[in-house]
Amino acid sequence: MKIRDMLFWILILIAIGVAIWLMVGSPTIEEGLLIIVISLSSSEILLWKSLFKIDKRTAVGFERVKSRIKILENNINIQFSEVKDLIKKNGN
Repeated sequence: MKIRDMLFWILILIAIGVAIWLMVGSPTIEEGLLIIVISLSSSEILLWKSLFKIDKRTAVGFERVKSRIKILENNINIQFSEVKDLIKKNGN
């Protein structure tokens, strides 16, 4: 497990812990809500950062596939033109 993943779960647990602590009544409502909002927003930032990293890897993969498809397309066009030339030679 990466540090980023552990930090994400720690922040979520802090938010849940503070919410439970608010039910008991120890911190003031303003302080508790502030801590919950900060914890949840930080965990969301970590989550979005991971999603953008996945998206970047996916885009790079599609670019690789695109270049391979272009190469295959060129090879097919060359072979198709060779077949046409053979048909023309045999037809005449």
